[in-house]
Amino acid sequence: GPSVPRRPGCGARRVSVRPPSPLVSPQDLWRPLAAGVPGPAVLAALRTARRNRNLLLLRVAHRRYRSDPRWAAAVALLAEVRRARPEVFADVLGGPEAGAWLGRHACPRTPEDGAAHDADGEPAAGLARFAAAAALRAGIRFRVGVPVADGAALVLPGLGAVLFPEPGPLTATVLRDRNGAGVVRDGGEPPVAIHGVGGGGGWFPLPRIRLGERATVRLDSLDPLRLGGPLALPPRLLSPAERAGWDRRLGASWLVLTDRHPERAETVAEVLRVLVPLTGEDGTGWRSATFGDAAGLVVLSPVDDPVELAADLVHETQHSLLYAAMDLVELLDSPPGARADAPWSDRPRPPAALLHGGSAFLVTAGFWRTELRLGNPAARRPYEHWRRTAAAALAVLTAHDDWTTRDGRRLLGALRAVLASWSEGDRCPLP
Repeated sequence: GPSVPRRPGCGARRVSVRPPSPLVSPQDLWRPLAAGVPGPAVLAALRTARRNRNLLLLRVAHRRYRSDPRWAAAVALLAEVRRARPEVFADVLGGPEAGAWLGRHACPRTPEDGAAHDADGEPAAGLARFAAAAALRAGIRFRVGVPVADGAALVLPGLGAVLFPEPGPLTATVLRDRNGAGVVRDGGEPPVAIHGVGGGGGWFPLPRIRLGERATVRLDSLDPLRLGGPLALPPRLLSPAERAGWDRRLGASWLVLTDRHPERAETVAEVLRVLVPLTGEDGTGWRSATFGDAAGLVVLSPVDDPVELAADLVHETQHSLLYAAMDLVELLDSPPGARADAPWSDRPRPPAALLHGGSAFLVTAGFWRTELRLGNPAARRPYEHWRRTAAAALAVLTAHDDWTTRDGRRLLGALRAVLASWSEGDRCPLP
């Protein structure tokens, strides 16, 4: 799917973070990452890297906006959440919603860039939404002012939205007191209670779909930045039929993964946090997509073939893994404007796109190779196609070895080793 380069840090080429201790060695990182099954230790390191990256972006944004009293109030509430429930703070800050928003506001390309891409219109308003959502999840008592987009929708990232029947004041108060949690729109209107899964009365929680016994995916059609940051979309409620359709599709594709690709199922379950359902009305033309600021979020069109959808999940999960790995180490050191032909595009692509494409399409080919070995005759064509696609992208990067760092060349070597192992193994006839 399409991808957006990660946001560089202010005054630096990128935001770098260190992996947790004990360190994950390059050998331990690149070989399993190239195969698309990194395992628990690498996944933990990548989660920590992304959370630390977002925390650093929050600190950069804080230096820029701390003189705004509304920003200071939101930061104070987040600090209270961190003291009371550090695991909630870590989960919110490490989530794709926070990554997408921070990518817009920590280091905007122009003074207007953040506001132009944020339905809240200003940084303090957006941070208040995250602080309120975190405080609600933490179960603490609080009160904070939050914007109401267009006077009609108050979206709490990762939780849900209050949709008012008529446009009204552009601000509201989110609170929890001894009477429970709710939203009071400025102007003296009756409060809207925030309930749990059931919702009602103007509160619409995000639907959640379980993947097996441990993982849960948020089905988000409400957050204005739900596409990962590139553009804002108005909140849209899913119809009961749409919700049921995604329950069915994801359930069927999950059975394919757990029954036929158990290691890949484990990886998807550990990485995927948010699924954004597309419709023809969204106007993107995408089948699937992942964005660098929002690792752990996948944008999907409704695909009813469970094997095809499982392949899409595996492909987009690999993009998220590589984005998080690029938080740990520099992989590319290409000159400005570097471009080369890519087999999936009609225009030259930058080195980052070639690296992502080579990695994600290789993992996609690996998925179809397993399907072919398990007796699925329809898998031969996609396996051969995506194997050739990945090989072509990796060949371009290998020919331009000055575009990659030492770690980038290690990753390329690991990816080429996967291809070589297939060539060796496929000398025996596949079904």
